[in-house]
Amino acid sequence: MHDVDGFLERFFAFGAAPSTGTYLPLFHPEATLFDSGMERPITVPEIPEHIEAILKVVPDFQMTPERWREREGTLFVEASNRATVGGNAAHWQSIYCVDLEGDRVIRGRRYYDRRALFALLNPDLPALPEAAVASCELSGAEGEAGALAHALAEGWASGRAPAQHRALAEAVGGLEMEQVGWAGDGELVFLEWKARARVGDATLAFGVADRIDRSAGKADARAYFDTLTLATTLAGARA
Repeated sequence: MHDVDGFLERFFAFGAAPSTGTYLPLFHPEATLFDSGMERPITVPEIPEHIEAILKVVPDFQMTPERWREREGTLFVEASNRATVGGNAAHWQSIYCVDLEGDRVIRGRRYYDRRALFALLNPDLPALPEAAVASCELSGAEGEAGALAHALAEGWASGRAPAQHRALAEAVGGLEMEQVGWAGDGELVFLEWKARARVGDATLAFGVADRIDRSAGKADARAYFDTLTLATTLAGARA
């Protein structure tokens, strides 16, 4: 049984007052957590050190869930985030993707771009082309959410990158995507992907989460992923 409302109550409490005390109750004892910049998923005993380290860097961090959809116990939450980074006010969006066991997270993933924050400290960091991270209008996105998810997965399986991934595929010179899951309805669809890019002699594996907003009569698609490692590896390969 999946208790989405119970989880969201805890999630809003954490976002309004981030601390170890509001973060740990989100997780099942057997949970794993993976965030941008991690080398591997971490387990619950490692979570306090992880969140405490983050809050030392951004003690005024605030997170506000804005929109969410759930399917078969997998919940996607699009959230607005605010903090002060290097004396600069920062605002960024993210997607949290969690598998629930009751009202607790058994598998947690967060998708956002670290480069936008690190650039406040070092504006000379390598960057992907703007088109690779920009939202775009997705044609052919009408119909039932499951059919759309299937069509996008089939497109990748046939070598046809959807519009929201095309500029990224061009930027890295080749990309493979495997759909992990989805949730949504006629207005809002979320998808999670495993991506692999070949950059020089390196193969980079990373996660991507899509948000497709169909509420305004057109489909606005945005891919959430961390560009920092990709852009840095690309710059090194080209050098």
